[in-house]
Amino acid sequence: MWEKTIGRARRQLRPAPNDETTLRTAPGGPAGPNDLLVTLSRAELDAFVRALAAFLDPGMPRPDSPARVAGAVATAIERTRGKGQATCTRSPAGLYAPEYWHIRIAGADDVTRRTMAKFAGTGRAGS
Repeated sequence: MWEKTIGRARRQLRPAPNDETTLRTAPGGPAGPNDLLVTLSRAELDAFVRALAAFLDPGMPRPDSPARVAGAVATAIERTRGKGQATCTRSPAGLYAPEYWHIRIAGADDVTRRTMAKFAGTGRAGS
């Protein structure tokens, strides 16, 4: 019932608008014009993390905490020579709401946006 498709994550990978009145708010405050905001359900996070781990090192332990996910995303950004500072927060599941993970990349450039879109869409990153 709560399962979403990875298409939801792909839709959120579009650049944030420059108009401050329409900027989305994520955990940690309002988004800047170059911030990339991605919200993933648990199922979407599993697919995203599999793609991320396959790109970084297939033998690495699965990133299972917000700090490890942020670290893995930061390493992927660095390896693709992108720009941006990654943070990750988790909204725990409630009685009527599923668990969500929020990945925010402050100062994301086009390389970072393409890399994140590939993780969310095709499951691979790089050329």
